[in-house]
Amino acid sequence: MNTGPTGPTGFTGPAEAGPTGGLCGRVDALCRVAAPHLPPGGPVAAALAAVRLRLAEPGLRIAVGGRMNAGKSTLVNALLGRRLAATGATECTTLVAWFRGGVQNRLEVRRTDGRRYHVPGRPGGGIPRDVTLLGSAREEIEEIVVETAGGHGPGRPWTLVDTPGMDTLSGLDGVALRALGAADALLYVMPHPGAGDAEALESLRRQAHDRMTALNVVGVLSRIDELGDGTGDPWPRARRVAATYTTRLTGLLSGVVPVAGLLAQTALGEEFTEADAVLLRRLAAAPRDDLDRALYSPHEFLHWPDGPLDAPGRARVLDLLGCYGIGAAVDAVPALAGGPGPGPGARALLAALREASGIDVLLDEIGRRFDAAADRLRAAAALGLLDEAARTALGGEGPDPAARRVLDDLRAGVAALRRHPLLRQTELAPALADFAAGRLRLSEPDTESLLRLATGTTTAACLGLPEPAPGTTASQAAHAVRTAAEAAARWRQLESGPSRIVQRHARTARELCEELYFRAAAP
Repeated sequence: MNTGPTGPTGFTGPAEAGPTGGLCGRVDALCRVAAPHLPPGGPVAAALAAVRLRLAEPGLRIAVGGRMNAGKSTLVNALLGRRLAATGATECTTLVAWFRGGVQNRLEVRRTDGRRYHVPGRPGGGIPRDVTLLGSAREEIEEIVVETAGGHGPGRPWTLVDTPGMDTLSGLDGVALRALGAADALLYVMPHPGAGDAEALESLRRQAHDRMTALNVVGVLSRIDELGDGTGDPWPRARRVAATYTTRLTGLLSGVVPVAGLLAQTALGEEFTEADAVLLRRLAAAPRDDLDRALYSPHEFLHWPDGPLDAPGRARVLDLLGCYGIGAAVDAVPALAGGPGPGPGARALLAALREASGIDVLLDEIGRRFDAAADRLRAAAALGLLDEAARTALGGEGPDPAARRVLDDLRAGVAALRRHPLLRQTELAPALADFAAGRLRLSEPDTESLLRLATGTTTAACLGLPEPAPGTTASQAAHAVRTAAEAAARWRQLESGPSRIVQRHARTARELCEELYFRAAAP
């Protein structure tokens, strides 16, 4: 991975802005202490500068991945609140694309020969469908960075990276793997979960050197309207499928959230207008049997000769909502009418469509799994980069004795900081990977305990306890101490068992429980 001053994505910004989060602040302090004593311009100094720039970024880097045609770019657009990512089977969807806020709408094209240049963004910003508009042939482009005026909303302070579908490549190429390695977390998108997704996730985990596990991966069940026979309310079946694959993919991801991707893209976007609300009200006035027959498939709807909309109107609402979304919107019209008048406008319909999309459940999951753990996830990634850079430098003959002492101190500082309980969780990633691969076999209660320890964002969450209210009482603290001691004793018991794999991971879990015990017992 490029660890130069601009970082792996070509982002620049003043390290003096400072990191966000206590753990990230301590990592930044390690860099500040070591940097003045290292040769300027050397690989370790460059790595420290890149880490400081990364820690100064305002939010997490979240990758969106999955197999080909899984609906990744549609989900990216929903999370951005704008249609910026290229969708459909075009060459632009095979590119790694980073999305960030900027002062204007433009694209930075990064070529394979190292050259970079900007091209104007299309109206409203985003990636064109035609790759020739990027000024280079597809095979000459490494990745693109999409800058959009206005930046991200306050509730979504992420940098998103849209990765190519895994079926378009032999696994993932070096560019996609570097993008994945530069991300703190992953949303794995799957339209119809199956054995192929388990294999793809396992392959992705291996290629990312075990960095992507249930610690920082959430699954997204996209296109819920296509489950089953495609008729009726899709949500009961979608929730059952999501629960089933949450269990089957334990260790590889923390959970699976169903979302109607196209509906979410429109509900959170900026394209739906009052004119579109008028089109939906006209559809709501049509005989329902006729409408249901027309919504059987996109082809039937587009070729509905005696319907209330002309061909451009039908194409417009189908592009915005799809057949399921049109049905959901039409169902909402009478419920939102509220008496005589023209009926609900765009704002009311968008609120109903947002609820029908399921996107808010995913946003809550991102907040709970990723945003709440942002300090830990970013600090763990930064420590890995520092340790790798220092270890590589020490392995050579280059450092003089003074620089060698600085590098030894840097590695010691990294090791000390990794003993923090929330950072020790990252040491459980191999346990989750072994569990997902069937190599680690535990009872159901021990599996649940392992997942809590690995993914909890607080001491209480790691121990399976309710979060304490402000002004924690002595009895609550004592309960946490007892629970941590009991968990450590259980893992110590497993540590003495016959399986070497269980022994190794039980030791890590036991040591984490002991760290939690001492923290809960501290005054």
